[in-house]
Amino acid sequence: MINCDQEASIIADRLDPLFTAQWHCQYRIDIVNNQYGSAFNFFLDIRHKDHRERSIPLHTVHATDLAVLERIVVALKKHTQLSLNFVNFGRVRWPESQRWVR
Repeated sequence: MINCDQEASIIADRLDPLFTAQWHCQYRIDIVNNQYGSAFNFFLDIRHKDHRERSIPLHTVHATDLAVLERIVVALKKHTQLSLNFVNFGRVRWPESQRWVR
């Protein structure tokens, strides 16, 4: 059984040293549905003005259940206000809130 609060804590602990508020810099967390590896991957995207975008891997959750991911995302949103970008999810809804995954 996956402990969602512990998974969110791992992501937050790895995120904190990488997040340094700088001028002309955009930060975003990408959550990728890895269909071939049966996992959800978390990345921090950093985009400086006039520089290339960097994508830093944060964590991999070995689960395919959207309910688990939804609980992790809710716990992660309590820690940070960074934008979340969902990749390779298609048109699906969250199991608990019934909102579109976006």
